[in-house]
Amino acid sequence: MALEIKDLQTRLEHYSLTGASHGSTYVRWGRKSCPTSSELVYDGYAGGAHFTHSGGGNNYLCLPKDPGWSLLNSPAQHYSYVYGAEYHTHDSDWDYLKEHDVPCAICRTNSTNVLMIPAKRTCPSGWIREYYGFLMSEKYYHASSKEFVCMDGSPETVTGSYAYRNGALFYFQKAACGSLPCDPYIDLQEINLRCLHKIIIISVL
Repeated sequence: MALEIKDLQTRLEHYSLTGASHGSTYVRWGRKSCPTSSELVYDGYAGGAHFTHSGGGNNYLCLPKDPGWSLLNSPAQHYSYVYGAEYHTHDSDWDYLKEHDVPCAICRTNSTNVLMIPAKRTCPSGWIREYYGFLMSEKYYHASSKEFVCMDGSPETVTGSYAYRNGALFYFQKAACGSLPCDPYIDLQEINLRCLHKIIIISVL
């Protein structure tokens, strides 16, 4: 028992010195690297449930490039699917991205608070920007609804990925007046994001 306690104390001291005892992670959608303010945990491919499927997960995933497989002794007879994700940005400034697969990066910042703020161009007082972009999700009438995510404003593609395969899809999102006030929002205007921020000064116990 004494050796176990000593080992735990050594680990805690190591984490305290290296800063590994605190911090936050976030996904940088549409990019293969992290901002200079953060470190890369891994990069990979965006994925999720097929846009026509009403079942399965309702979030996008950042799938690593080097998956590890654990085979079941008895293959499952009931299951769902995970597909890759594509940009569906037809007839927009991002038309050149359409049908390309979407990369992603898991980033770690030493700050303990990370927040996505939709429809803002500036950070609140005391916060700094990690990256900015556009609010994206599935199309409004698709069977598979997804979370709203911030797609990087300078998006990249998975190399050699252009093909019309569908799967999980990313569409621009527009404001709809009604219960959402038309002032200051603009009807059918793409919601522009300056969206992932980290706090500058924090206190960690």
